[in-house]
Amino acid sequence: MLVRDRATEVLGRWAGTLVDEPIAIDDRHLTSPMVAAVGAIEVTVHGWDVARACGEHRPIPTLMAAELLDLARLFVTRHDRPSRFAAPLNVPAHAPAQDHILAYLGRDPNWPCQP
Repeated sequence: MLVRDRATEVLGRWAGTLVDEPIAIDDRHLTSPMVAAVGAIEVTVHGWDVARACGEHRPIPTLMAAELLDLARLFVTRHDRPSRFAAPLNVPAHAPAQDHILAYLGRDPNWPCQP
């Protein structure tokens, strides 16, 4: 509940700061919608990480995972590996979208929940 409330607060603050000029983050210059897209990837995947570490099975909704995978392919390049992300893992073509985004970002989709 606390995480959801804080995420809602962050979203509200972001929506109030939409700007036309690029936002500088490290050596990159992004538009505010791009920052939101990257933030959505981060929150979603780290949320999955935390849930697994806490022994919870919290799947990423299929449509969300598919859309975020498309965005991750735009934003996460070979230059981000291995410093920001591990090497992508292979998953079967027929695997769910969640498995594809997790594997693309270097996570094992079959990582067991840690009670």
